[in-house]
Amino acid sequence: MQRMFLRRTGLALLLMIAASALTFVLITAAPGNVAALIAERSVGAGADGAMIRRIEEELGLNDPLPVRYLRWLGDAATGDFGVSLRSGKPMAEEFATRIPVTAMLLAGGGVLALVLSLAFGIAGAVSNGGVLDRLLHGLALLGASTPNFFVAALLVIAFSVGLGWLPSFGVSGISSWLMPWMTIALFPGSVLARVVRVNLQEAMSRPFATTGFAKGLTRRAVLVREALPNILIPFMTTFGAQFTLMMIGAIVVERVFGLNGIGAFFIEAIRFRDFIGMQAVLLLFVVFFVTVNLIVDIAAMLADPRLRRPKRA
Repeated sequence: MQRMFLRRTGLALLLMIAASALTFVLITAAPGNVAALIAERSVGAGADGAMIRRIEEELGLNDPLPVRYLRWLGDAATGDFGVSLRSGKPMAEEFATRIPVTAMLLAGGGVLALVLSLAFGIAGAVSNGGVLDRLLHGLALLGASTPNFFVAALLVIAFSVGLGWLPSFGVSGISSWLMPWMTIALFPGSVLARVVRVNLQEAMSRPFATTGFAKGLTRRAVLVREALPNILIPFMTTFGAQFTLMMIGAIVVERVFGLNGIGAFFIEAIRFRDFIGMQAVLLLFVVFFVTVNLIVDIAAMLADPRLRRPKRA
């Protein structure tokens, strides 16, 4: 089993390196000259060609692309992500202040999506084609079809403008997180609710469910005690995929609610052509995506012994 864990970790590291190389090449190939941008923001429009060439030499922008990538990756591994062209601050400082905001958003949204999906999925399975099941099905389809920005606008109109219960901008206590959490949790919670409902329905047709009914257990008892543990693996894998997608949703949610997180910084970096900031944030996204999927794979292997068995030819 330890060999399988090491193999999965090694593959994850290779995937990180490959994805980071791709993002580095894409950002490098984007229109614009980093040295010219630095010169313009240092002395204004009076930057001449000599100054631009000097900056290119100092930053090593004339070196071959593989050399530049390895140097950038080595610096990033030691915590040196460069200096943001937009703010003039080291990216390590930007990450130190912005990562906790995004982490708070993702953690609260992930917990809310988890709770809502289990509650709606189990309630629909208990109803089993009844009015509640059809109602929750419709709500899940609606939640999975509604864009984040539209959900955010509806919540602001209802709870901030109309009722005045919640703040609509910035961070001023736990109440300021409620609408961002609801916004970012709606889509993954709706998708996961359907995963729970469909997998519970399939599990209820298996022999162990029939045995449970033969023992005199109620449908609710069979669902919770027999069927629910058997959908753990598909639920975990789907939750991991949806949780990584929440990082993309955070880009929109942070902008709407005025949260100074990584997503908001990424939008500003694109607007101001902050190539160094974009490279650093994309590398952070790559590490986040791969790490979450690695954790889910390892958790699934620990939960299901069948996944730990070596595959035979």
